[in-house]
Amino acid sequence: MQHAWIGGGLRFSYCTEHDLPAISRMLAKESVCRWLFFGPNTDEATRSYFLPLIEEMRTAFRAGRMPDHHVFTVRLEDTGDFVGQCALFPIDFSPGSFLIGYQLDDACWKRGYGTRACTFLVYFAFTVLDGYRLNGDTVAGNTTSQRVMESCGFVLEGIQRQYWHAGGEYHDRLIFGLLKTDLAPERLSGLGEMFTTEHSAEV
Repeated sequence: MQHAWIGGGLRFSYCTEHDLPAISRMLAKESVCRWLFFGPNTDEATRSYFLPLIEEMRTAFRAGRMPDHHVFTVRLEDTGDFVGQCALFPIDFSPGSFLIGYQLDDACWKRGYGTRACTFLVYFAFTVLDGYRLNGDTVAGNTTSQRVMESCGFVLEGIQRQYWHAGGEYHDRLIFGLLKTDLAPERLSGLGEMFTTEHSAEV
């Protein structure tokens, strides 16, 4: 079973406990958490969130099956430097539908990595998992995240007013969606050619 993929100069691998120090440093930054409904996080808070996910994935792999959650660490292919993380979370009662998520370290902004991470999630959900729908959301003020999803084909499907309360303010939630049928067959096949699998150590 594959644990890592390469594409666009980035390496996407299932998250392990070894990745947590870098993820914790990223999520402790106010700049990274500006548009998130959580954080900045303590190291303890980050570990308490990620460790159960890591254990669920590790248990699934040891049993020879795909995990329910797919949490990836993103690193540069050539140097292994940490870029961020991205994930797919299943939607209850809707097999094949997933919520996407991605965070990048602030040192890696404005380099196209966010779009590549989102593109990888589209590839993985529709090609590897044979899913049918992706769901995304972001704070109304986070125009960068909006552009990332739109560039990957996501469509704005709705607005939930004052959905989040963070930093002493209320924020509207923008809801995006992408159906597998929204993508032309040649686009789907192109995604398969964009990312190559890489054998990695057992997680």
